[in-house]
Amino acid sequence: MEAAAGRRPPDEVTAMLAVASAATWIGLDRALRSPEVEYGESAAMAKVGLVEDERLSRLVAACSPDGRRRQSAVADPVMRADEVLLPALVLRTADWVPQVREPARRSLAVALQSAGAAALSAAAGAAVAIASWERGGPALEAVAGALRAAPDEVLASVRGHRDAGVRRLAYRSWLASGRTRYEEVLRAALGERDVVCQMQCAEWLVSDALRHRRADVLEKLLSRGSARSGVEALTALVELGRPEAGVAHLADRSAMMRATAQWAARRAGRVPAAIYRDALASERAPGRVRALVAGLGECGTRQDADVLLPFLEDASPRVRAEAVRAVRRLGGPSAPIVGMLADPAPVVVRAVKRALRGEPDAVPASRLWDLLAADSPPHVRLGAYEQLRGMDTWTRVQVDLHLLAARDAELGGRARTDLIEWSRRGAATAYRMPSEETALRLGQLIDMAETVLGAEQAGRLRWLLGIG
Repeated sequence: MEAAAGRRPPDEVTAMLAVASAATWIGLDRALRSPEVEYGESAAMAKVGLVEDERLSRLVAACSPDGRRRQSAVADPVMRADEVLLPALVLRTADWVPQVREPARRSLAVALQSAGAAALSAAAGAAVAIASWERGGPALEAVAGALRAAPDEVLASVRGHRDAGVRRLAYRSWLASGRTRYEEVLRAALGERDVVCQMQCAEWLVSDALRHRRADVLEKLLSRGSARSGVEALTALVELGRPEAGVAHLADRSAMMRATAQWAARRAGRVPAAIYRDALASERAPGRVRALVAGLGECGTRQDADVLLPFLEDASPRVRAEAVRAVRRLGGPSAPIVGMLADPAPVVVRAVKRALRGEPDAVPASRLWDLLAADSPPHVRLGAYEQLRGMDTWTRVQVDLHLLAARDAELGGRARTDLIEWSRRGAATAYRMPSEETALRLGQLIDMAETVLGAEQAGRLRWLLGIG
């Protein structure tokens, strides 16, 4: 406001506006309509002999709470020609007053015709930011149209914008412009850091390759692209009569890629499970073994669970974890998995916990209490604790109190939170009281943990358990 009124040099303010983000422009628009700023503007303009800055005065008017001033500002030919003020013009296209937004939309259409790369980027940022507003759609459409018509070098510059939303808009406009080449789009599909832009390019490549039956383009995308673009490419190859291409990707690390490859292999007359069995008999690389184990678990039969049992003892923790998931998915026995709760690798123990989630009695309680001992590794203790919590109500309360009474540094915080949560919500569904022996044991643990729980919470637990 002071710079607009001539009380401060305008250069610094103008320089900041030239690089301001869309969020800054939206915040500035709101701030300039606040009563405090309006009062400050009146006081500043009352100074005699000061020279106003034309650009900033126009910006203040475009963001004024006075609708007539906004209307006059957006219709000003000078504002249409000032690229620094283009984001403000974009915001006014979503103005709540029709007499402001309609001329603003006409002015924006004119301004975008001559806008350079920097101005288009700024306008795109503002348009993307207000796209979800009730009246924000026309600005986005106008900017997208300007991007489609922009020279190649300008559009390439906007595609490298730091804001993901602007890049996505630029990519959509580029792909719809009709001026793209296979090599450029393929390079973007393989190298663009934003996954949405990657997929836009991949979908364009797949659609165009299907139309022109360019299997070579699809094969490049399949072999070098991301999993999501690979799925699109492989699906297209199957449509072109090349389902055998899926066999080479049955051991992909991505589950969705494996699923697509299995479908393609079946279309080619192959049995994916048989391929997995044969490959597991000779493969030694841990990464591929893991993917093969996962694949067989996804499409094998109950008998294949026996094929996978030896991989529960593999040297690679990730292979063991994958084998746990695959064996259980195929309905294999839980007994070999139960002993893996003490596995030295946390990733394996997490897989075992998930595999046994629906079987609270799969592991004997005595074994779990042994694993909960203080000398067990932290991830083993956590696994044992969670299994005990899932067994039944009174075991859950007992293990929580046990950890609090023992002042357990690793699990005490979890136990306290869980116990308080149970007393507030879970206790209402405990329709049977504990046996006399269990109640006595829990009462002793409450006494030992009272200093940690607090007298009020300890008293509430005694009342809930009916032990006075």
